Amino acid sequence: MIIRNKQFLGFLCAIGISLLAIRPLFVQGYFPMHDDTQVARVIVMARALRQGQFPVRWVSDLGYGYGYPLYNYYGPLPYYIGGILNAFGVDSVIATKIMFGIGVILAPIFMYLLLGSVFGTTAGIVGSVLFSFAPYRAVDIYIRGAVGEYWAIAFMPLILWGIIETFRKSHMKGVLAGGIGLSAVILSHTILGYITTGLFTVGIFLFWIIEIVTRRMSKKILFLPFSIFFIGLGISAFFWIPAFAEMGLTGVGTMITHASTNFYDHFVCFGQLWNSPWGFGGSAPGCIDGMSFKLGKIQLVCAVTGIIMWVFQREKKKTERASVVIYIAITLFTISLFGVLRVSEAIWRIIPYASFIQYPWRLLSYTIVSMGICAAAGIKVIKKRGIRITVSILSILVCLWVNIKLFKPQYFYKRASGEFGTQEELRYRVSKVSDEYLPTGIIKPQIPTDIVHEPIDQSSTVHVRMIRNNDTFMQAEVVSQKNQSITIQKAYFPGWTIRVNGSIIKPSIATGLPSVILSEGTSIIEMKLSDTPVRMFANLISLASIVAVIWLYAYGGKTIS
Repeated sequence: MIIRNKQFLGFLCAIGISLLAIRPLFVQGYFPMHDDTQVARVIVMARALRQGQFPVRWVSDLGYGYGYPLYNYYGPLPYYIGGILNAFGVDSVIATKIMFGIGVILAPIFMYLLLGSVFGTTAGIVGSVLFSFAPYRAVDIYIRGAVGEYWAIAFMPLILWGIIETFRKSHMKGVLAGGIGLSAVILSHTILGYITTGLFTVGIFLFWIIEIVTRRMSKKILFLPFSIFFIGLGISAFFWIPAFAEMGLTGVGTMITHASTNFYDHFVCFGQLWNSPWGFGGSAPGCIDGMSFKLGKIQLVCAVTGIIMWVFQREKKKTERASVVIYIAITLFTISLFGVLRVSEAIWRIIPYASFIQYPWRLLSYTIVSMGICAAAGIKVIKKRGIRITVSILSILVCLWVNIKLFKPQYFYKRASGEFGTQEELRYRVSKVSDEYLPTGIIKPQIPTDIVHEPIDQSSTVHVRMIRNNDTFMQAEVVSQKNQSITIQKAYFPGWTIRVNGSIIKPSIATGLPSVILSEGTSIIEMKLSDTPVRMFANLISLASIVAVIWLYAYGGKTIS
């Protein structure tokens, strides 16, 4: 009981210190960021949920009012949280800030869960704090506004904890935790989900090779990593299967050809990892960037020292569980640092779809996780309790003194929450920031007055009475003065079905928009978005996986026989 109380107090301590990172979220007003679309995405998610759409794929207010399948491709998990809050009446800006804050706090929760169980309370607190206050996290939160990315980073320690718990005692809770962690990474950030899944796959094969060489291979050993892998992919299947299968239907592919996101222009120079000027600009070719890529001096010193101390210690207290964690961390640390530097370019060129990562410095996500683990390992091997406590306190204080000032936005501004949800804001400004999810062929408006206001335009020969119009269903009464073709101002995408007077009509498609022929007189036009066979199949896999997880948790037993 004393040990459990000590661990719980350590858990509260790690979370309490990390709350300092979200102080700016309590300031009245909002702040600028690179991806300045977060409030809008929360608003459109809330609207879709209120309309009964689930899983949410299509949003009608973005894409200049033509609509587009944003959450068919873009990690939806954080926005489900923000959207649910907003749907239940929480102010859109406050809901967005809560979404930000939850992602920040999840990181020390799962990092301490991992480190506290492996290295002990003191080491767990130090590793969690160093991880939570890594400069790259401040960049993600307050400069880039990369919500999905730092949410994904938060779940990475949960995957590792699941792996360790699984192999420690073949615990079913480890399998479930690891699988849920992997699915959460995939659902939070598409790109990091792709990288993490790839690393996990490579890790499984390396593990098998080691087991074969050491002649320890067994059916259980074969099964365990696969069970985590398939639970993770299964739960998130509703998202990643359609995202891959339907990628060519939108402009997502143009992301890798855009001048500002040419993958090979954004390697980090070695010196930038130690120190680079803090700024609120963007990434640029060469060694002079508008934002910093420094790892944090205290984090880097503690991590390297921890690696050295762990490798060269001669004590027999190195448990197999702790050794597995530290060697995974050292591997991640080495691979991620190598991957962000120019010397890795030849390797990147042979990796499938590497350009979709956009920026090699995204691998710093794995670097900061591994540095927290390595720092905790260093604390663990200090023999004398007094010295260990002193070093831990000094490490935390220096980390906070140096890095806490980075965890704030460039400035705040006051703006009424209602202004974030206006038609011009959503259908022009925000849409212009992120329009790569538009189906191909759509002509993009160049000025605010060109956005779509109504699905069907009135004219001298067409009178329209809109009966119902939401994200996935439109019904309108159209009175036509003659036989003519009319265009529906909704981006056409697989799953849309159009009916005229109850009969399904195959539309003609021009510039990404559907057109139908109407006879003279009154017609009822309906346009409904349903799931395609691919999406239905993916939904069923996710549903079956979730049911399996619930069953395994309730009836699967504590251990895997």
